[in-house]
Amino acid sequence: MIFNIFVAVDLAIALFALAIGSFTAYKAYKIEQNTKNTDSDQRYEQEKDFQLVSTVGWLTLGTRILAIPLFFVTVVSLISSVPGAMCEFGVFQAGSPFSWVDFALKLVTVFAFGGWLFMDYLNRKLKGAPLMRTLSRGFVLLLPLLFIDALLDIAFFGSLEPLVVPCCMVAYPAESSSLLGIGCPFCYVTFEKPLLMLVIPLYAISVALIVWSLIFKRASSGFNVQQESSPMLSKVLMISTALAVVATIVLAVQFALGT
Repeated sequence: MIFNIFVAVDLAIALFALAIGSFTAYKAYKIEQNTKNTDSDQRYEQEKDFQLVSTVGWLTLGTRILAIPLFFVTVVSLISSVPGAMCEFGVFQAGSPFSWVDFALKLVTVFAFGGWLFMDYLNRKLKGAPLMRTLSRGFVLLLPLLFIDALLDIAFFGSLEPLVVPCCMVAYPAESSSLLGIGCPFCYVTFEKPLLMLVIPLYAISVALIVWSLIFKRASSGFNVQQESSPMLSKVLMISTALAVVATIVLAVQFALGT
């Protein structure tokens, strides 16, 4: 194992998210079970408990969003400890296959918890918070992502050894047509086209907002809240469009500037 302060912080945040997520999932499970047949007083108590679930849900999302840049900072900090590594690709190769799966799961986790919080935000704007039970069940179903994420962090960083790995120039030679002919994706985004580090998240959020809106519409279809939710979903569509436009402008600027 190659250990430094960044690895320690990365693992600590993953375990923290797992701990608070597990506690919150238990509370969400109790709410989901108790909302089947309740009177008005019990409903009020459950809504207060759900406020805790919602608050911790935002905290969990914050840790997962933080985990992505921290993950890359940690990988960059390990480049000098992996012989042959010239960029993040070398460290990923040294920790393969855990590294690639770990990174992919982090993106999936952010999307999943982001969707949950998107629906939670809209639900709190609706009269009677009709999706409380659905959201409680959903939080419980998302908990395994936190377990797997923490395990993959441990597996990835725990399996790293100072072994010799191929440089990205070997895996992605200049004449290679891999990945649309751009060579090493890490070098391309980090060094050749750095504005893509802004473009990619903007496009991703824009698409995510559309997908989350469709999921919300389907989940709320049985509660007759279309009239209440339509204005909010229209605003979401406007925000999604604006983000896509900004991303396109930044992308155009990047390619206008060249390398």
